[in-house]
Amino acid sequence: MATIVTYDVPTKHVELKKTLFQLGYKDQIPDSTCKIIYLPNTTLYHETKTSEQVRNDVKNACTVLHIELERCIATAWTNWAAMCGKPFN
Repeated sequence: MATIVTYDVPTKHVELKKTLFQLGYKDQIPDSTCKIIYLPNTTLYHETKTSEQVRNDVKNACTVLHIELERCIATAWTNWAAMCGKPFN
């Protein structure tokens, strides 16, 4: 099951993303219409983990990096609609 997560942290955004990338998370996904959907800055996608696993990965990564996790929502990536977005600089 694919899952999408969005979160808010006050610091260390780049470090958190790098940590989650090492666990298989992506900030862009292929799409037949857009070719690539670029997700918002603090939103990531995992192809095989459940919502609970994703939430726990984010919480654990924040603990290791000593980051306060202010908000976090993980949900199944189903029945979605997206705007293609622009590549990150």
